[in-house]
Amino acid sequence: MNRYILIFVIFSFFGWVWETIYCTLIMQSWANRGFLFGPVCPIYGFGTICGLVLYDLMQAEKIPKLSWWQVFLIGFFLSMILEYPTSWALEKMFSARWWDYSTMPLNINGRTSIPTSCAFGLMSIFLMKYAIPFVDGKLQQLSDPMMNFLALLFMVIITVDTTLTVTALTDFKDRVTAIDNSFQNKMTDIVKYMYEKKDAVKQNAISRITQFKFPGRKLHIAAKLKENKLYDLIEELNKFGEIIKQNDFINKLKK
Repeated sequence: MNRYILIFVIFSFFGWVWETIYCTLIMQSWANRGFLFGPVCPIYGFGTICGLVLYDLMQAEKIPKLSWWQVFLIGFFLSMILEYPTSWALEKMFSARWWDYSTMPLNINGRTSIPTSCAFGLMSIFLMKYAIPFVDGKLQQLSDPMMNFLALLFMVIITVDTTLTVTALTDFKDRVTAIDNSFQNKMTDIVKYMYEKKDAVKQNAISRITQFKFPGRKLHIAAKLKENKLYDLIEELNKFGEIIKQNDFINKLKK
């Protein structure tokens, strides 16, 4: 798994370098390619992972060796499969296109095209014959602790970068705030309802107990409840009486 993670990150970076240099030369101005803030184009990483799977299967003799034209066709169709849905999803999510082949011949809704897929097919031949074996050989020289550390480090970086990018490109923060406010209001209503229900049940229970006579200990409890209820009533009356006396005294002073 660590090997696949590192291959994904390395070739995502190579893809970013390639696209940035190419688009900068074509546009004659700096073009920072890629969906994320960091210098990576994940679509190249996903494509390379597919190539690495085929490479491992051939090395393990699970499938026969692929000829150059078979690799070309796989890269050709794989690029279309990756590009079209990725372009569609990004546009639906963020209302923007990271690439547009509308001006190229034989394009499909500007999301993918025959010429670019041919270029990816040729790149796949180079990838399978030279790039993957070279990079994989270098990774095999690393110790297991170093592989674990690098894989974990890159996973953290990619995760943070993806989170920051999605947050910046959408109203994600506002949505989270709205969801949190809705949750807090709902919980406030629930707690308030529970306390109101609790008081209602308590009053109802006292009322029922005081209406009936029970033998023994239950009768004693009922009497205590009545007594406490009576004490509360007397205390309220006393307070009310004090207020009346104070009002009378104030009225006399006014006279």
